[in-house]
Amino acid sequence: MKKIAIRFSIDEHDDVKSIAQHLQRFIVEDDYKTSSIAQKIIANERIVLDVGMEDNMPDFEALAEVFDEDEIEYELYKAVNGDWDKCELDDLELSRVPEWINILVGLNIIWYGVMTFWQIFYIYDWYNQKYEWGGIVSTLGSLIATVIPIYGSLVAYWSATELSDWGTYEALFAFFGYYLPLLLFIIWLIFYVAWEVAKAFWGDRWYRFWYSEFN
Repeated sequence: MKKIAIRFSIDEHDDVKSIAQHLQRFIVEDDYKTSSIAQKIIANERIVLDVGMEDNMPDFEALAEVFDEDEIEYELYKAVNGDWDKCELDDLELSRVPEWINILVGLNIIWYGVMTFWQIFYIYDWYNQKYEWGGIVSTLGSLIATVIPIYGSLVAYWSATELSDWGTYEALFAFFGYYLPLLLFIIWLIFYVAWEVAKAFWGDRWYRFWYSEFN
């Protein structure tokens, strides 16, 4: 849970009650009655919010987008050494994607890029020597083929086994083995997304804000 603060510059066209109802979902420790929140909005006071980083908690970044679309003027603050410093939304670091997922995705992209680049030379040899397409056409063909999953690996496999005397299992491992971590990552990602969706539906800890007795 991260504490941030927000202050509004309200004009006569803004729906204060609607803004208060939106903010209500982000107030846990302070007074979360909509009437109290509305008073603070009108008085131009800073409102302290409790922003959760878990997926089954309300998404403040989505709410900020709503405020921007409605042209509601507001200022954001983050806590620094016991005081509030004005900041931008990006400075709050509210991303819900775990850092290790970003690292894992990056490693898979780099791994795929390295293997794709390596295949270019074998695909070039296949087009140039097997079909005698010539240097320019073979280069263009290898660049196109190498970015096509499976097909590029197949051409590189044929080139290595027929033109470079590679063994069958050696070539299979070299040009198809790198799909394994990618496949495992995709399978894991599917289960991860399914789990997060399930938590969003059945693990909602914020139900209390949808009942009238809290308003």
